[in-house]
Amino acid sequence: MYLKKVYIEITNMCNKNCSFCSPMLRKKEEMSLKDFEHILKEIKSYTKYIYLHVKGEPLLHSKLEGIIKLCEKHDMAVNITTNGTLLKKNKEILLSPSIRQINVSLHSFSSEPNYIEDILETTSYLLSHTKIYMNYRFWALNNKQLTNKNLMLLKKIESYFQVSIINELKKTGKKTINDHLFIETGDSFEWPTLSSSFYETKGTCYGLRTHFGILVDGTVVPCCLDADGIVALGNLLEESLSDILSKERTLDIIKQFQNHSIKEELCRHCSYRKRFEE
Repeated sequence: MYLKKVYIEITNMCNKNCSFCSPMLRKKEEMSLKDFEHILKEIKSYTKYIYLHVKGEPLLHSKLEGIIKLCEKHDMAVNITTNGTLLKKNKEILLSPSIRQINVSLHSFSSEPNYIEDILETTSYLLSHTKIYMNYRFWALNNKQLTNKNLMLLKKIESYFQVSIINELKKTGKKTINDHLFIETGDSFEWPTLSSSFYETKGTCYGLRTHFGILVDGTVVPCCLDADGIVALGNLLEESLSDILSKERTLDIIKQFQNHSIKEELCRHCSYRKRFEE
């Protein structure tokens, strides 16, 4: 089995409390460098692409530089999803050649002084010193309608890069500013829980077929939306990845998705996977 990517939650702590993000029900912690390297060794024969993202703000990790150096050591291409508030503080660490892409969730709009200005300046710095791809995200929209806050940020982006953005973004939902800088929009989605109102027994998903997630405590889950570890397939700090992926439950989930049949309760409550069927 070779996968497009593996999500690794290096911390489930965050410096913001956004309304679109589900509440953190697990104990707040960060992954040690020892455990992170162990995980990299386990997954490196399955993928070369990791995403530092499930819940939490990855740039908040107290040993972020060590995390990135381990990615360099094990030849991993890294994607980071961040709310952007700590980009400037960590810009030197982010010069690492292991970092492939940084997704900035601008729908996490912060009222902190110079929020967007710091993001724009750091973006220019990184793009001028590396081959990183930067992706500005506006993902918490309602029926693809940009809010006044969205428009305010977009006008500042237009002014900074001297390019027209808003009209095309309204028409297509995305905009290429240059070869390494992009903007995209997306509607809000409901994080799946066992009490979610959505419920279907038929459908498919890419979970375990192209990717899976690893929570901060080493728990392996089918995808990055299992934020509470409800479909816990095993713990990578206690057993091998090959054993976890060969378990009957793991293989059954893959088979179900291939046959458009869903038995896992959390997956039945997940409306996000409908996007894969559209």
